[in-house]
Amino acid sequence: MSDLAPKSRAALGELLDLVREAGDRHFTAERGVIEEGTAAEGYRFLTHLLAAGCEHHLEGDAAHPLFTRIVSPLRKVLGDNPDALYFWSPIDARYEYVISGNLGGSVYTSFTVHGNDPDGGAMAKVLADVNDRDIDVDSMGNYRLTLAAGAGGRGHIELDGDAAMIVTRHYFEHPTSACADPALDVRLAIERTGAVEPRPPWTDESVAAGLQRVRRFVRANTLGMPAPGEAPPYPFVSRTPNALPKPASFRASDTDTMGAVDIHYAMAPYLLQPGQRLVMEGTLPPCAFANVVLWNMHMQTFEYRSRRTSLNRAQMKLDGNDFRIVVADADPGEPNWLDTDGHMLGTVFWRILLPEEEPGEIRCSVEG
Repeated sequence: MSDLAPKSRAALGELLDLVREAGDRHFTAERGVIEEGTAAEGYRFLTHLLAAGCEHHLEGDAAHPLFTRIVSPLRKVLGDNPDALYFWSPIDARYEYVISGNLGGSVYTSFTVHGNDPDGGAMAKVLADVNDRDIDVDSMGNYRLTLAAGAGGRGHIELDGDAAMIVTRHYFEHPTSACADPALDVRLAIERTGAVEPRPPWTDESVAAGLQRVRRFVRANTLGMPAPGEAPPYPFVSRTPNALPKPASFRASDTDTMGAVDIHYAMAPYLLQPGQRLVMEGTLPPCAFANVVLWNMHMQTFEYRSRRTSLNRAQMKLDGNDFRIVVADADPGEPNWLDTDGHMLGTVFWRILLPEEEPGEIRCSVEG
């Protein structure tokens, strides 16, 4: 056994011990996992957390920022979305940054600055946010944004001293879900201004510190999550199967998490026996974007590249702005079918961006 990097070896051992502990304790009925498939997906979920954790919290460096994807069809964490591309970079209020990019046909682009989650997860307070309506965009879709302490005015985001990360969101309403389109890309870059020294070589201390950050991230999103029924009450989250709450925004609920303040959300578990269908009916308000997604119990989307497990507004068959959407394990012969992908238990998650009026109730009923 090598003792050349004892701190790194110890930190890696603690991370592996956590993975084993989460595998033993997290994917149980007490944590809401009641199906073989969902339990098996839990171990897959752990690998996705490790992948995201290593890329962001081990490799990420606010002094040398780089936007990297949070999720993809092969990495699903923190409630992914088939119709959006998300990017993340660490930042630090001691520095000034310039973001440049292109809207690329998105219906909504936003930039949200967060503080640190003290537990290492995604419950990080929103410190500042702007969307593409708040910045200057030229006729080709190009934009430029400055991040700095004391910055102000259009095209600038002031960095609070607690600023630790920035998340970007790029939403699309295409007939093919954005994340399922390998040709779709977003032009986006972040650079630190001024003289930037090369990143220092890795040391035993720096690798160990990075692995400890990864461990906190994985723990916060597994064993650190509340069990079903124990989470704080959020107005947009229902604990009753097959019954959605009225959509509400993070801004209205004063919630610290990775959600965007411009979005109204509605979330509920569904529980269906073979042959049963969950029917959702309502009216979409005028808005920038709307979609509904099915997740497993680990907040991972079902397979959306080969199954219809989500619907954005461009994919829905609407009667004016009225919708009828059916969640079922087999094709019910209706145009707006969401495929449960073999899951009798899962989550329904709605997003409505920048609604011009308060979204109405989503009526739910079980048939069959």
